[in-house]
Amino acid sequence: MSAPAQPPEPPSTPLSLAVIGHVNHGKTALVRALTGFETDRLAEEKARGLSIALGFAWRDYSGGGIEFLDAPGHEDFIRAMAMGTAGARAALLVVSAVEGVGRQTREHLRIASYLGVRAGLVAITKSDRLAAEDRPALQRQIVDDLADSFLSGEPVVFCSAVTGEGLDAVHAELEALAARAPRLEPLSGAFLPLDRVFSLTGAGTVVTGTLQGGSLKSGEEALLLPSGRSVSLRQLQVHGEAVETAGPGGRVAAGLRGVAVEQVAVGEVLCAPGGYEPALRVDVELAVAPDTPRPLKSGDELRVLWGARQDMARVRLIDAAAIQAGGRGLAQLRFASPTITHAGQRGVLRRLSPAETIGGVTVLDPTAPPLRARTLDNRRALLEAVSERELDQIAAHLAERDGGVVSAAEAARLSRCLTEQVRARLAGAFERLNDDLLASEAAIIEGRRAYLDRLAEAHRDQPMKAGAPLGTLRGELARVMSPALIAHVEQGLSAGGDIQLSRGLVALSRHDPFAALSAAATRRVRDIEDQFRAGGMTPPSPKDLVGTTPDDPALVDLLTDTGGLVSLRNVALRQTLIFHADALDAAVQTLSAAFPPPTEFTTAQAREALATSRKFIVPVLEHLDARGDTVRAGDTRQVVKVWNPN
Repeated sequence: MSAPAQPPEPPSTPLSLAVIGHVNHGKTALVRALTGFETDRLAEEKARGLSIALGFAWRDYSGGGIEFLDAPGHEDFIRAMAMGTAGARAALLVVSAVEGVGRQTREHLRIASYLGVRAGLVAITKSDRLAAEDRPALQRQIVDDLADSFLSGEPVVFCSAVTGEGLDAVHAELEALAARAPRLEPLSGAFLPLDRVFSLTGAGTVVTGTLQGGSLKSGEEALLLPSGRSVSLRQLQVHGEAVETAGPGGRVAAGLRGVAVEQVAVGEVLCAPGGYEPALRVDVELAVAPDTPRPLKSGDELRVLWGARQDMARVRLIDAAAIQAGGRGLAQLRFASPTITHAGQRGVLRRLSPAETIGGVTVLDPTAPPLRARTLDNRRALLEAVSERELDQIAAHLAERDGGVVSAAEAARLSRCLTEQVRARLAGAFERLNDDLLASEAAIIEGRRAYLDRLAEAHRDQPMKAGAPLGTLRGELARVMSPALIAHVEQGLSAGGDIQLSRGLVALSRHDPFAALSAAATRRVRDIEDQFRAGGMTPPSPKDLVGTTPDDPALVDLLTDTGGLVSLRNVALRQTLIFHADALDAAVQTLSAAFPPPTEFTTAQAREALATSRKFIVPVLEHLDARGDTVRAGDTRQVVKVWNPN
């Protein structure tokens, strides 16, 4: 089952557009010409004439707004470039008409591709410095250079930020791009990677980023991850204007209450509480660049750029010891400290030395368990299903791993669907066990069979027992079944009359332990019951029974398990006392007659009325309290209701 079809992107959702390309090819000048905004805000940027940090601008179009994320072109600022592109749904590639496609142009394209960008536009800038007759040849060359990239077949426009030539055509293509760019992926709540953190007088701590997943609302609580700090959203701004609600897809500034500026770092994520968890292990699908000089090996240490973060990770490959250039595979990234990501997030892999981009990753499981040799085959199959976003297969592998049940929340996280969507799409094949867990019809049928088979086996092993201990039976079944499935099956079997649950025991409804007794044992069990019945409130000790035989302990247990006898504990004397059930019922009748409700009585008065001793009276009264026949208030009790012999 493939991913569900997504509804059209709402017209109001802005297009986040990464502006990428080689250093000094005119990205910032083009953005300024298109939007009127100067994205180089740092003094050093203005002095050096090149972008160092990520710049931001916007423009409104008839079909919706476009957020321009102006990425630095210099190779020293790859992190800033990846940071901006990580929040983008499309790219504007800027190529100088004077220099053509440069080395950083190709690296930027590769990084954008690794980060999931699949649509875009090519702007050939500085075209006022190129003769008209030379343009066709340059365009053919650029188109050839981009043939193997995601920009193959995308529009190419000549323009100049100096003369204004071609800017109307760029605007037209950008508006068309906003309409056809892939829509935002659904997430389990707001997810705002922080690319700027600063303080403003009167506003306090302010953070910015490109919002994903869901909306943020002013006044609500939020969470900073992976630090785990809780904050309140003091104020939200979009394009410098205060808003009550900020929707996903665009740039957002949030004023935070409850945290100092030095407690927040670029790379953290501001998110909805309960939607995301930090982790030390993340399972991914990775792709190795076709021209990387060395294969990627299990155990390699790499830098991972994703969202606004950069983390150091040790790679453990799942399929092989190494992946050659141009290859793909499954892997687990292991971090020294917790990181935060989400299923489906894209990242870039870079070697530490020499510093180079060697591949990309797609997050499959953002909170992965440790890899174990005995479960590796199931894990591999599960991750392959996650990679294909096949919910049916994801559910099947989760059920295989977890004893027949599927967590709807985990399936939603792995399939990148909402929990409600998972429940709806699995409803035909899975039954809901509780708020989170589901089980397939086949698993429930197999669970019923296993439960009944194991119970029948327990009866065969000990036919004189009234039932099997519930804890023991559940523990044996838990080796192959989820406890939640066991509970569901048990409840269904009990409701259907297949089993009986009593006093911590479970038995098949057709099970009759007395039928397994010999004629002599049948006579003896009746004799034992008669002696306890006759003993009333001063019953015999099992070892003092008249005519004691080696089978007596088992027969007493049988009578206790089936309810004919009741075992009580005198804690003070550390003794177990056994009464006939009829004697306890008669005691209630006697007390009710002697002390009609609401008459109160003491322990001594009850002992006298029942003609018994201190050894017996305390556990008897505590038992009657527990089953609701009497109620205690301090040192006195009263019978709950009048005994009616009829």
